[in-house]
Amino acid sequence: VSLLDGEGQTLPVDSRVSQATWTVKLSTQPAESAKILEQASKKLDSTPVWPSSSKIGSKVAGDMQTMAILAIAFCLIGIVGYIWFRFQSVAFGVAAVVALVHDVLVTLGFIALSVWLAPVFGFLQVTEFKISLPVVAAFLTIIGYSLNDTIVIFDRIREVRGKSPDLTSEMINLSINQTLGRTLLTSITTLIVVLILYFIGGEGIHSFSFSLVIGVIAGTYSTVFIACPVLLWLMNRDKSEKKAEA
Repeated sequence: VSLLDGEGQTLPVDSRVSQATWTVKLSTQPAESAKILEQASKKLDSTPVWPSSSKIGSKVAGDMQTMAILAIAFCLIGIVGYIWFRFQSVAFGVAAVVALVHDVLVTLGFIALSVWLAPVFGFLQVTEFKISLPVVAAFLTIIGYSLNDTIVIFDRIREVRGKSPDLTSEMINLSINQTLGRTLLTSITTLIVVLILYFIGGEGIHSFSFSLVIGVIAGTYSTVFIACPVLLWLMNRDKSEKKAEA
């Protein structure tokens, strides 16, 4: 038996060269050659050859899950510390992290619901998404994006508040109204880009872009409707506790 490459050159028996098309040369009678080729064809059909394969065991998957959780946890802790230092109040950091946790949980919920959403919204390219490293990367991207919007509003709240010892709902409403146009324009332009990635991007970033679509939407409203109310509640709570102690 001789193996020939695409140019008709004879290859050694132990050759590992891959070819798109193989030519098999048999030094036998035509009837016997046909029988051998038929048997070889059946054998190959029953045992397909994979160009490459990889298997991830439960231990490796568990390690990846632990690393992903630790990455998000350390990210949130670092955010609290930075905002605490930047705004000189831990209430700002806690309020921002509450909104970020909300964004991640909402995105995670939609990924879990994709099992039931895929049959209904298949025309929107919704598939059964699973937690993977691209999805974890999307979570971290969502955290960074939402945090940027939150800090913009918090900075305006600090300017409006000035040297006043109290933080009122009127101050927060004024700050939100002054930054609302910027927040909406940033979110809409980002959402357009992410939607383009989702619909015409490759399969490798499909789950990543889906997570970003949900995360950008969740981050836009959480900045206004979650971070700011939580900040107001925490600041007034601190004031009430100090007055009670006095």
